[in-house]
Amino acid sequence: SIDLISGWNWISINVLPADPSIGNILSDLGAAALFIKSQASGAATNYYDYGMWAGALSEFSPGEMYLLKMDAPATLVVTGMPVDVADTPIALIEGWNWLGYLPQNSGDVGTALASLGSDALFINSQSAGSSTNYPQYGMWAGGLASLEPGSGYLLKMSADGTLVYPDFAGSAR
Repeated sequence: SIDLISGWNWISINVLPADPSIGNILSDLGAAALFIKSQASGAATNYYDYGMWAGALSEFSPGEMYLLKMDAPATLVVTGMPVDVADTPIALIEGWNWLGYLPQNSGDVGTALASLGSDALFINSQSAGSSTNYPQYGMWAGGLASLEPGSGYLLKMSADGTLVYPDFAGSAR
């Protein structure tokens, strides 16, 4: 379940739905969902009166962050098999990346991004603040302490890299 606000939402999915199409995943939001875009896969517009989403973005992919514009608050429920985080590496580019979160449980920033080492510079969330990597001290510092299922993040990299999330233990959200 992902709580959505009116306006823009930074979201991601951490399951493999039977039907990952934009129209299927967002269908329960009705006319409240207006527009969705990704960093590299394009965008889609909801033509609710015609019962369709149209645009280059056709389906959700775990590991990507999406910007979803809502006309009203709602809750998005996405069902499917949990992503195997160890077998789902995320390719990152130098510069800014729209990053999805794959684990089923929240995890602290330093542990979540440990596979990136000093190449990960800065991470920003929509509403929980940001954090800066200080590899010389072995720590991340800032208002963003943990990453959450369903949320998306902006991650700045100093070089191309591959993120492999750890499997955070605990009860699923």
